Formats: sequence, C-alpha cells, structure tokens
Amino acid sequence: MDRDRINFFFLNMGHFLDHLCMLVFATVAALRLTTEWNMSYAEVIPYATPGYIAFGIFAIPAGWLADKWSKEGMMTIFFIGMGLSTFFTAMASTPLQIGIGLFMIGVFAAIYHPVGIAMVVHGREKTGVPLAINGIFGNMGVAVAALLTGYLIDTSGWRSAFLLPGILSIAFGLGYAWFVHAGRHARAADIASGAAAK
Repeated sequence: MDRDRINFFFLNMGHFLDHLCMLVFATVAALRLTTEWNMSYAEVIPYATPGYIAFGIFAIPAGWLADKWSKEGMMTIFFIGMGLSTFFTAMASTPLQIGIGLFMIGVFAAIYHPVGIAMVVHGREKTGVPLAINGIFGNMGVAVAALLTGYLIDTSGWRSAFLLPGILSIAFGLGYAWFVHAGRHARAADIASGAAAK
C-alpha cells in the first residue's frame, strides 16, 4: 500500500472519530446522566453547548495554524488532543466538569474540517470521489455514535463510551505521528542519495 493510500486512511478515520466523539454525550445524557445526576435531559444537555460552539469557532485558528505551521502536525494534535479530552470527560463527576471536557473535545474536534478535508483534496485533480469517501466515514461516525454509546453504557458504563473512542483516537494519533516521521526520513534519504549520485 502506497503512502497516499495510508494517509487517506488516517484522514478518513479522523473524520469518523471527529463526529463520533462529538455525539457521544447526547446518548450518555439521555440514557444515564439524567438518572445518575438526578437532572432532567433539558438540564443536562446545555453543558454540551460550549463544546459545539468551540467546534465551530476554533476551526478558524486551526486552519490558520495548519497553513502557517504544519497540516500533519495539526492532525497529530487533533487525534491526541481529542483522545485526552475524552479521557478527561470520562472522569467527570459534576456537570461543570463534563462541560469543560466537552468544550475541550470541541476545541480539538474543530481541527479536522479545515485541516483534514484540505489534505484530502490536496494535490488531486479529481476531488469528488475522495471527498465522497471521506464524507461516508464522517457520516458513519454520526451513525455509529448512538449505537456504540448505548452498547457501551449497557455493558461497561457510560464512562467507557468516552474512553473507547479516546483510546482509538490516541492510537491513531501515535500511528499518524510515526507515519509522518517515517515519511520525512524517507524523503530526506531520497534527497541525500540523489545529491550523492550527482
């Protein structure tokens, strides 16, 4: 498998995790927190609002940093930051703590669309099919969120509904960081061997 396909796979999984992590709380609030914290759904759900606002607003600085610094670096931050944020959210014991965790998830989730989608189309003449495939992964994150969250709540508790996506996100982040690092070394070796040949 060539590097472009591997990179495309990471970007697709990023889109999947982006939407999955953003939607876990709605199911957790409905199925568990309303009874565990003795609050109505209408009282619990506003704690997700700052996270959704961050998901929109922080896309601007994320895109700016990607242009000024590194798209690959921002994608690594996206994966690992989202994973750590979901860990923090899973440890929450008060509505305020879970609100802070959801805000952090929103901040890091905001990185994906201006950075990941830009990388999907970068260097391509035909962008329709790659964008469609990438969109399917994002939509699958939406589709899976309630089912997976409900299953994890029933089998291992609501905290696991945040922990499992977080573990996956960090694993992909570490894998992506290694992939980018290896690619840079390979390019440097190619340049060095070309210079030596000349």
